[in-house]
Amino acid sequence: MNNVMSRYWLLAALVFAFIPHLERLPWWLNGVICVMLLWRLPAIEQRLPLANSLIKALLLVAGIVSLKNTYHVLFGPEAGVSFLIFCVALKLIETNDERDSYILLTLSFFVLATSFLFSKSLFLTIYAGFALIVITAAYVSFNQQISSKHAAKTAFILLSQALPLMLILFVFFPRLPPLWTLKMTEGSGKTGMSDNMSPGDLAKLSQSSELAFRVEFENGNIPPKSELYWRGLTLSRFDGKTWSVSNHSWLDDYALTAWSQQPLPKWVQTQIKVSKKTPLTYKVILEPTDKTWLYALNVPFSNDKDIGLTRDFRLMSSTPVYQRLTYNALQFEPVSLDAELPDWLRQDNLQLPETGNTTARQMARQWRDFYGNDFKYISAILRWFTKSQFYYTLEPPPLGNNRIDEFLFETRRGFCEHYASSFTFLLRAAGIPAHVVIGYQGGALSPTGDSWQVRQMDAHAWVEAWLPEKGWVKLDPTGAIAPERIEHGMSDMAQNQDVWGDSALSVMKYGNYKLLGQLRNIADYMNYRWQRDVLGYDAGNQEAFLLKLLGDTQLWKRLAVLFGSLVVIVALLAAWTILKDRKKVHPADKIIVKLSKQLSARGLSRRQGEGVIAYLQRLQQQQPQWDKSLLSLQESYSAVRYQESHNDVLEIRKMARLLRSWPRYQPQKTKEL
Repeated sequence: MNNVMSRYWLLAALVFAFIPHLERLPWWLNGVICVMLLWRLPAIEQRLPLANSLIKALLLVAGIVSLKNTYHVLFGPEAGVSFLIFCVALKLIETNDERDSYILLTLSFFVLATSFLFSKSLFLTIYAGFALIVITAAYVSFNQQISSKHAAKTAFILLSQALPLMLILFVFFPRLPPLWTLKMTEGSGKTGMSDNMSPGDLAKLSQSSELAFRVEFENGNIPPKSELYWRGLTLSRFDGKTWSVSNHSWLDDYALTAWSQQPLPKWVQTQIKVSKKTPLTYKVILEPTDKTWLYALNVPFSNDKDIGLTRDFRLMSSTPVYQRLTYNALQFEPVSLDAELPDWLRQDNLQLPETGNTTARQMARQWRDFYGNDFKYISAILRWFTKSQFYYTLEPPPLGNNRIDEFLFETRRGFCEHYASSFTFLLRAAGIPAHVVIGYQGGALSPTGDSWQVRQMDAHAWVEAWLPEKGWVKLDPTGAIAPERIEHGMSDMAQNQDVWGDSALSVMKYGNYKLLGQLRNIADYMNYRWQRDVLGYDAGNQEAFLLKLLGDTQLWKRLAVLFGSLVVIVALLAAWTILKDRKKVHPADKIIVKLSKQLSARGLSRRQGEGVIAYLQRLQQQQPQWDKSLLSLQESYSAVRYQESHNDVLEIRKMARLLRSWPRYQPQKTKEL
C-alpha cells in the first residue's frame, strides 16, 4: 500500500461497515474495534509497528473465549456476525499490502450486508447506500491511485450505473420463497408485552410512544375507537402477585391450535358461534417483538400460512416475530364463545392462591350471595368502582403482599392492570370463571390517514368472564373508572396531569414538542411505506402489479419486458460512455486546438489524424523563428499528458500564456515538407 490516502479510505470503509452493528455488539467487542482502529491509525504513516504473531494469537484466543461466554455458542446470526466483525478488526492490524487491503474491503461488503439480518428499515437502507459509496471509493482509490474527490465520484457513478439494473430485477424477477430462514435468539431488548403481568408493568409500557403495529382496514372501515381491543394474551394463573399464562394454555398453543393450512380442530365448530355478518377484514404490520403471539380483534382468524387460532381465541405465529411481520386477519362478530365450558378450562379460570387477600374474598362471597346471580354481582362491582374514590393514574403507590386488598380498600389508585387484576380476583372469589387479557386498546389514525397506528402507550389490560348461555364476555373495569381512556385513548389524555404525573409523556412532551412529534410521524410513515411497498413486495403483490402494468402475467411477457429493459439500459449506458468520452477534452488539448485555429489562415493548421507532438515538430521545421516557443509548448504538453506531474495547473497556465503571446506576423517563407 504505497498511497497513504488509500489507507485512510480503507479505515473509513471499515468504520462505515461497523457502525450499524455497534448498538447490538457486546461492549467489549466495541472496545476491541476502537483499539484496532486507533492502533492502525498511526501505523498508516509508520509511526507505530503492526502487531506481531504472538499478540495476534493472544487476541484471537481471548476473542473466541469472550464470544463463547457472551453468546454461549459460536454459530448463529448474532454470534456469527460478532465473530466476523472481530476477525475483520483483528485483520486490520496485520494488513500491510494491497492484497490484504482488498480482502478487508471485500469483507466490509459482507459486514455491511449482515446488518440487514437484524433490521430492514428504510433508514438503514439509506445509510447502507452511503456506506457502499465509501467502500467502493476505497476500492477505486487502491486501484487507480487518484485523488479522494475523484475516487468518490467514480464510486458514485459506478453504483448509479448499477441502480437501474437493480430496480428492473426487483420489479420483474420472480419472487422466490427463501430456501432457509435464520432463527434469531431472544432477549434483544424489544419494547412490548411480556407473558406475565404485575402491577406497574403496563404503566411503564404506556410511557413509551414507540410504535407497536399498524393496521390497514379494508375500504377504510374503521370501527369506533372504544371497540378496538387488540387481543394479545390471556393470563389465567395468579400467584398473589403476578398473572401469567397457565400451563394448560401453553399446551393448547401447540396441541389445539387451528392452522389455516390444516383441517380445523373440532373445538372450532363446537365452541365458537359467530354472527353470519360479513367479517371485518384488515391487515396488521407488526413491529418485531421476539414473541409468537399476535394482535387481533376478537373473534380473530387468519388465512395466512403459519398463523393459527389458539384455544383461548387469539392469533399466534408458528415462529417468533424477530422482524417486521405483515399478516391479514378477519374479525367475526361473536355470538358465544365456549357456551359449554370444559371442566379443565373452568378450573383453570377459577384458580386462586390458597391464602391472602382475605377481605376481598369475604366481600366477593357476601356480595355474590346478596345479589343472587352473576349478572347482578358484576354490575354491582362495576358500580362500586364508579362511585367509590378510585383513581386512574400511571403513578400508583407501591403495594405489599396482599396487593388486592391494599388496592381495593386502601390506595385505590392504579392503572389498567390494577383494575383488571382486582376485578378478576373478585370474580373468581365469587365462583365466576375469569381471566385477564392483555394487549392494546384504541390507537389513532396516522397523519396521512391511510393507516391506523397503535403505540406502546395504548397497552391495556381487561377482563373476560364466563357467563351461562353467553360464554366468554369482555368486561373492562377501566371504563368504569376512566371512560375517556376507552373512548379517546391515551394520547388524548395527555392534558390530564392526574393520569400522567411526572412521566415522560406528560403535557410537556405532547404540548411543547410538536415538532418532534411531527418528525416522528414523518419517520413512521416513511418506514410504513417502505415496509408495505418494498419489503412487502411479495409474489402476490408482484402478480397484481404486473397484471396492472402488462395486462397479463404470462412468463414469456415478463421475460420479454425484463430482457428488453436490460438491453435498453445497456444501450443507454454505452451511448452515455461514448458521448462522455467525446465531450471530454483535456485542457492542454484545448490549447493546441486554439493554436491550430489561430494558424489556419496561414495554412499551418493541424492535419487530420496528426498527433500533437508531430504537429508541433512540423511547425518547428516550417517556422524556425518559432523554435523557442514551440519547444517550450511541446515540453509543457508532454509533462501534462505523459508524465505524472504535480504542477499540471502551472503547466496549463504556461501553455495559455504562450498562446496569448504567439507571434502575429506573417513569415516571409513557409517551407514545404
